[in-house]
Amino acid sequence: MTDELKPGHGEAQTKKRIRKQVIYLGFAGVIGGIIGFSTSFFDEGNGNLFQGDWDQLSLDPTLAIVLSALLVFGFLLLPLWGFRMIDELKREYNYIAFTAGSLAVLTAFPLWAMLYAGGFAPPPHAFGIWAVGFFSMMVGYFYARYLN
Repeated sequence: MTDELKPGHGEAQTKKRIRKQVIYLGFAGVIGGIIGFSTSFFDEGNGNLFQGDWDQLSLDPTLAIVLSALLVFGFLLLPLWGFRMIDELKREYNYIAFTAGSLAVLTAFPLWAMLYAGGFAPPPHAFGIWAVGFFSMMVGYFYARYLN
């Protein structure tokens, strides 16, 4: 006869934390999906955010305010709240990643402006700077987790 092993307290806490993280990621995905779908579906202009045509994007003012609030929630408040759910090691990885993204943005804009002034690059634009920050955070997280 074998004894039925019950999970210990640490295992139960880990499973609970992982379940919360999955729900958190799913919720963040839904928020992002709502923002992306609404921006695309209700666009009254010919804007394309991935090609830098945001000046041609046209939304109803009420929808623009609602989507702006969702963006603040999704990009600022939700990640700050999410730091409560992860363990200390993953939190440290995220701090390193956020620092890498911030430093990349602080470096990228003046560097890009200088390259533009010298005729080596197109003028800096918001999406490009955002992409630099976003991808730098991913690289920073990869470095902190796997190479450090």
